[in-house]
Amino acid sequence: MSGTDSQRRRYRIILRGECQQMLADALEEAAVESGHGWTCIMASVRDESELYGLLDRIQEFALHIVSLNELGSDVLRPRAAVGNAW
Repeated sequence: MSGTDSQRRRYRIILRGECQQMLADALEEAAVESGHGWTCIMASVRDESELYGLLDRIQEFALHIVSLNELGSDVLRPRAAVGNAW
């Protein structure tokens, strides 16, 4: 995956079930952790098409996505406040 850190967006995806071993090879570019009946995927993507590609790979395993959250300090601020135009 290419792109500078400022161009990339970080996401946390929570799945129902413990499936770290199953996803470890399929999602090499993401951090995958499981415990207490849940799996957390932390991934960095450069654009929406890359995010949807990641979600498609998760869907291939027929896993239930509980939540999908974008991470970062600028997520809750308007884009104009961080120097980007709408």
